[in-house]
Amino acid sequence: MTSPPAVDEAPADAVGPGGAVVAAVLVVLAATAVVGDLPVGVRAPLTLLAVAATAARLVRHRGRGGLDALLVGVGGSLVALALTGMVLGLSPAGLHPGTWAVALQVVALVCLLVSLVRPPTRAVPAEDVVDAVPGDGRRAALRHAPWVLAAAAVTVVALVVAVRSTTAGEDTPVQMSIASLAGTQAVVVVSAEEATGALELRTDPGDGSAVTYPVLSVPAGGSVSTTVVVPTTGRVVVTVSNPGQVRPLRTLVVNR
Repeated sequence: MTSPPAVDEAPADAVGPGGAVVAAVLVVLAATAVVGDLPVGVRAPLTLLAVAATAARLVRHRGRGGLDALLVGVGGSLVALALTGMVLGLSPAGLHPGTWAVALQVVALVCLLVSLVRPPTRAVPAEDVVDAVPGDGRRAALRHAPWVLAAAAVTVVALVVAVRSTTAGEDTPVQMSIASLAGTQAVVVVSAEEATGALELRTDPGDGSAVTYPVLSVPAGGSVSTTVVVPTTGRVVVTVSNPGQVRPLRTLVVNR
């Protein structure tokens, strides 16, 4: 007596458009939550649901059984995260939560679109399948279990490390505040938990009369005060940055 086909035909609900639409909606919501910097209690569940829904849609579209779906889903998610992060790190966009979320959203939506266009894998005819030996399924599951656990552990660790590294990359090493504001003078205080090198303070009222004030250094756990000139009316942007740096470390907007 022959065993059931080794590759089952994918269920209709897994390969139909409904699963792809649900996954696409979750992907867009998750990316929006990350870009909008919503609370972690909102971002994390949406991200996990988006990853799970997308992976489930793609692997079930293969129609090759539960173990294959688990391995491909976990491994594919890890590879997508790693490769997307590497490409962003080498690109002018840079690697931070916003760009990472948008890039992964694009990758996921493209894959879901392809899954709608490409026909699902069909079942292998029963006559092409070799008779199964009792107990083979259990032995195969036990043989693959360590690899499945290892892949899951690597994925979790990679996610934690990646999120922490990108979050740490967004943390600025200094703080800036306005201590006092009177007339055309404002006292700006720059503080830091760790000692910093040379910094530059810049005021830009937006009329082409930007002024740069050097802040030599900030001691660890200390602060440095600098008096800057600001207009008595209108809006002025105050920034602190490393010399030659395009993106400021901190930005304050003063409206008068």
